[in-house]
Amino acid sequence: MTTPRTSKFIILGSLYFTQGIPNGFFRHTAPVVFRESGLSLEDIALFLPALYLPWVLKFLWSIVVERFHSKKQGKYRSWIIPLQILTAGTMVALANWQFGTSLSIFVLGVALINIFSSVQDVSTDGYAVKILSSKERGWGNAIQVGCYWLGFVVGGGFILMLMNSLGWNFLLIAMALVTLLATIPLLLTRPAKRAQNKKAPQSPNQSIGLLNFLRQPTVFKLLTLVAAFRMLEGFIRSLVPTMFKDWGMELNEIGFTLGIVAPGAALGGALVAGILVTRLGRLHSLLLFGSMQILSAAGYMFLSSTELVDSSLVFPVVVVDHMISGMTTVALFSLMMDWSRKEHGGTDYTCMDCIGVFAMMFGTGISYLIAHYGGYTMSFGCAIPLTLLSLFIVRTLFAQIQKENHWKSLHSNN
Repeated sequence: MTTPRTSKFIILGSLYFTQGIPNGFFRHTAPVVFRESGLSLEDIALFLPALYLPWVLKFLWSIVVERFHSKKQGKYRSWIIPLQILTAGTMVALANWQFGTSLSIFVLGVALINIFSSVQDVSTDGYAVKILSSKERGWGNAIQVGCYWLGFVVGGGFILMLMNSLGWNFLLIAMALVTLLATIPLLLTRPAKRAQNKKAPQSPNQSIGLLNFLRQPTVFKLLTLVAAFRMLEGFIRSLVPTMFKDWGMELNEIGFTLGIVAPGAALGGALVAGILVTRLGRLHSLLLFGSMQILSAAGYMFLSSTELVDSSLVFPVVVVDHMISGMTTVALFSLMMDWSRKEHGGTDYTCMDCIGVFAMMFGTGISYLIAHYGGYTMSFGCAIPLTLLSLFIVRTLFAQIQKENHWKSLHSNN
């Protein structure tokens, strides 16, 4: 029985919403906690990227997910539900940590949440590749990015905004409860029965596993394209929370700006991209949306160089930047789904995403080091030529990849 389109979007939306909660917590709340605890930008440049590691290792999680699962409950469903429970449990445990106590306990809690969330991400991406048709992927990825950013509001916005009034303990427990509630749509959906495809037996080159993904033609060019495009996400946007903190902005101000205004803008950008990606085509979407990141870098460069910073200046820059972020993410994720084998989406999509996360991690570390030694303005200034270089790499490699019949046929079959 085919899952209705609306049901697909509700299930995926709820799951990607719960991914946004720990990601918002990790990417916006954690840097502020580190800065509040006295870490320098140089220390954060080494510390924060290390917490990306579970996401970089998703290619290992994908092998485990593909090989060990319950056929009765469904390959991906049998992983997603327990991982949601483990993530919520860790949030409840972390609720006992307080500012001023051992930072190592906070880091351990964040690391565990990242591990569980990254494995859930592998399972959810594989599930999305499996159930979404090619025509559904524009809107499907728009919903993915949009709901992810809504979750980001909870983990990266409300936590900072309400920390002083409601307290750390209450907010972490609330995050755990929301995570469990968002699992209900998947719980109410019966696992689909596996259909036996007698007409197209699986060939050795499409068998499950990381090595078989890497044996596909020009796959390293594909991974380089993903890395070049994704690196800018970490390079440009990772500095913003600490820059706002160094300006003396209060936690509730940072939370509202980056946890409410920014995700709302990203959601709008994702919806716009959902409409345009199919019409423009994958390459034109990447180049158009990617080139807009020059505006993001220039906006933050302007903010970091001015002495008078208020909401009338900050909000327009943050809104434009995060709209662009939502658009670039939808464009890239749609292409990554096109390049994933239908039955092995958990492995293929995850391998591409891992390279993207590693590139973000690298970009984050480099941007913090440049900011430490040369200031925020220099770091954002460096993002402009990096954007141009990224676009050149994307255009060149995309043309070479699409010459291979393997990737053309994979796109048409999806």
